[in-house]
Amino acid sequence: MATVIHDAHYRDEVLDEFRFNPLIEALPAPFEPGDAIARLMIRPPYSDSDRECPSSYRQLLTQRIVRLHQPMEREVDVFSRIDRCIRWGYADRSPLSPAYAAQLAAGMSASVSCGSLNYSGGCHPHTYGFSILGISGIGKSTTVESILSLYPQVIRHTEYRGIPLVMHQVSWLKIDCSCDGSLKGLCMDFFRGLDDLLGTSYSEQYSSRRATLDRMMIAMSRLCVSHNVGLLIIDEIQNLCSAQKGVPEKVLNFFVTLVNTIGVPVIMIGTPKALSILQNEFQQAKRGSGQGDALWERMHNDASWDLFCRAIWTYQYTKKRIPFTSGMKDALYEEAQGIPFLAVHIYKLVQEDAILSGKESFSEKDLHRISSEKMGLTRPMREAMKAGREVDLKQYVDIAPFSYTDYKDNYSIAAEAAAPAAPPPKETTAQEAATVTLMGLGLSCSEARTFVCAALAEDKSGCFAAPVIARKAYQMYLAAPAEEAPDPGPLSGLIGYNSVKEAGLIDE
Repeated sequence: MATVIHDAHYRDEVLDEFRFNPLIEALPAPFEPGDAIARLMIRPPYSDSDRECPSSYRQLLTQRIVRLHQPMEREVDVFSRIDRCIRWGYADRSPLSPAYAAQLAAGMSASVSCGSLNYSGGCHPHTYGFSILGISGIGKSTTVESILSLYPQVIRHTEYRGIPLVMHQVSWLKIDCSCDGSLKGLCMDFFRGLDDLLGTSYSEQYSSRRATLDRMMIAMSRLCVSHNVGLLIIDEIQNLCSAQKGVPEKVLNFFVTLVNTIGVPVIMIGTPKALSILQNEFQQAKRGSGQGDALWERMHNDASWDLFCRAIWTYQYTKKRIPFTSGMKDALYEEAQGIPFLAVHIYKLVQEDAILSGKESFSEKDLHRISSEKMGLTRPMREAMKAGREVDLKQYVDIAPFSYTDYKDNYSIAAEAAAPAAPPPKETTAQEAATVTLMGLGLSCSEARTFVCAALAEDKSGCFAAPVIARKAYQMYLAAPAEEAPDPGPLSGLIGYNSVKEAGLIDE
């Protein structure tokens, strides 16, 4: 399907940081929360007359239930975060600024010379993006795709306020992490994504054997600049767990480089399985929380679940109208365990069963029966969630719950690991340890060193243990004439005398 390319129409911006920036002024105005809910809501067509259609048509109409989307509070929150990422990501990337041309030139130079991605011209990013983690079927990808659809993906610029400006702007690009978690596969998906949007041939250009991974990474960074990519979304980030050792770190470090060098925010979407990767290093953990991390648990059986169930309950295609009751809501929650994907399909399947059997109605018992009969593959997972047994849930990493406490603890560990490590203490020699022991008994530094050296010189046993040397040196100190070693006074008054005596360093 051909991509729709929108001609740029510029708005006057209110914020000083956004004024006279064509990339921001070409975006739609920020949405108010109420308007955002209305725009995210998807309501397929429905009429009571649909229930009078022949059964064959009504079984087809049940598919409309799957298309329904009821936004919740957390989706509005993600909407706000994505909007901030796009706008602030463009704040320092105005094509009218001198830094923009320098960045393009530096990127081209790095590409030609196969240099480092950390080329000059990078900017300090205003936003780092964030991570959306939640169990499978909770609606993460659907929500993000619905939000992104409200922004023109490709904008064509020709002239800005009388100034010629010929370029394309890719306001967002969403790609999936490859099944094997390889960085090369990710780069190729990026090239294919741009090809689909702009009609280019980057994937063909970089599919040859001569295209090394380093060249592909540099090209990806350069193309983000030249095509003004505003936001990069990486879905199925948990696939990195399947990558070879060292690859996940390399992929995540590459994302950090994109943020640091060209200011492109990166949003990562995945299941709880991705936590082990994202929290491995503080550098990535903090960027994954740049806009506040979004940890999506299963829905609770509360007002939000009631709102969701009432929304899908509107779409009934059985001849008998089944009223919505608290019992129906609870039964659906018990079988779906707060996962919208499962709830929608159970509700759809129970209607198809009622139509096919000619019964034309269903009850709470039917919801349980259909869940058991026609959702067999998910039954072990659902049973584990019902029982709440942590041991069972750990078998299914894509649905395993994660507590905020665990997340915070792991985040703190990652932060501590990133702190500059203190240099390892210098190994203390036996001579130094013996010297310190004598100083603790009241000898000056020079006296302690003198007697320790003398003890070492006279020792014929070859034993250089610090206690042995200290005892021998102190005995020599006590036996030395007064002119050779000043009288230290009563030993019993010295700090640490009793401890040294008990240790056997002094013979009385």
